[in-house]
Amino acid sequence: MIFKFSPLVVLMVALLLGCGGVDDENVKPVKDAKKSSRINVELGIVYMRQGNYKSALARLKKAVSHDPENAQAYASLALLHGRLKQSDLADRNFEKAILLSPKNSGIRNNYGAYLCKQKRFTEAEEQFKIALKNPLYSTPEFVNLNAGICAQNKSVAEKYLRAALQKNPKFPAALLQMAKLSLELKRYLSARAYLQRYHAEVKPTPASLWISIQVEKILGDSGTMESHAMLLKGKYPDSEETRLYLQWKDK
Repeated sequence: MIFKFSPLVVLMVALLLGCGGVDDENVKPVKDAKKSSRINVELGIVYMRQGNYKSALARLKKAVSHDPENAQAYASLALLHGRLKQSDLADRNFEKAILLSPKNSGIRNNYGAYLCKQKRFTEAEEQFKIALKNPLYSTPEFVNLNAGICAQNKSVAEKYLRAALQKNPKFPAALLQMAKLSLELKRYLSARAYLQRYHAEVKPTPASLWISIQVEKILGDSGTMESHAMLLKGKYPDSEETRLYLQWKDK
């Protein structure tokens, strides 16, 4: 079997501006320092999502200068430095954010996801565990998902992913991860069931189609396997999953 490491979920702060373009010239100055800091965080995140890291950095630095106690400003700076592969600065800003807001589970989750990408798995799980201790956190399924993806032990991964689905049984990302894990554990009927639940919530993706192809091959459903293979090749010809399928098929 061939598996791919799944991306971890990073939770950005809520944006008032959506994901549209930003024109600095049309952004009016705000006298209130804390409000100005919040707006600059929102603008910085928009720029970050657009890949405009230079403008994102400028905005987030303004956010910190306007309100040095804005934990989200430091957390967003940390995410940006992580994308720029500046690990020392990312760590420093995450630590500052946590110092200012130690019970902020969103920040803890993002730090855990960052640490996992750095292969600092023990530190990552510690952040996830702290995030999950907050009974008031509204979306623990995202933390459990990240902890499950990051876990190096399959039984631990399953525990976290099941917890995510207990909180939200229709959580597509957790359903897909459970399908992947079930395939890896050779629980093929379970993998099929998780994929069926996943496809009931969202359209088939390259990842879900590739898992399904492998599962149905083993279970002997050649019709489903071929239809999903055709869909994968036809709709996602340039995907990594199509490349893996073609490589696997020719063996």
